[in-house]
Amino acid sequence: MLRTALEFLRDELNLYIKRKDPVNFAGTADNVTLSSLMKPDGTSAISMGDADAFKIVITLINLEEDRITESQIYRKVNDKIQVVNPPVNINAFVLFSVFANNYSTALRLLSYIISFFQTNAVFDSEQFPQMNVNASKPWEQIDKLLATMHSTTFEQQNNLWAALGAKYMPSVIYKIRTISFTDFEPKMEAPPITEVTISDN
Repeated sequence: MLRTALEFLRDELNLYIKRKDPVNFAGTADNVTLSSLMKPDGTSAISMGDADAFKIVITLINLEEDRITESQIYRKVNDKIQVVNPPVNINAFVLFSVFANNYSTALRLLSYIISFFQTNAVFDSEQFPQMNVNASKPWEQIDKLLATMHSTTFEQQNNLWAALGAKYMPSVIYKIRTISFTDFEPKMEAPPITEVTISDN
């Protein structure tokens, strides 16, 4: 589910930038990538090539549960009543970093990221059918994503980049809600009640 959501945002952002600025980016390769900033060994996970190279890096930095209900869900499947646990709704905090050898290019791309989410604050599966690429796995299906910019103080920003082990790059954080995780395996299954008998005893 997380992978589906973030890969969808990666692909849509890449298309948006090429459409927004075809002169500078239409002919370039897909330069929006989903990646950590550092490898486990402490070296940079982002490699830059020539002097004009750039990359927009999408990195998951935090998750929080957005609990709406704790009630169990009842559904009818093949003439049986199943009880499943309620979905777990997740808010993902996602860092969009711009790595560019040319600082002006980095600022331009950062502006495009912000305008992308200003244009598309809500992504739903009807408007974006490409959001769900694997229809055979209903637990990976996304109904809707909502994106809001998440502001941080200078201290929080400094702590974040220190925790990531990377040098600061032009960046912005978005809170992506709601990614819903549902396990469709029933916790209980029984035939439906078809009649009620009242005893006089």
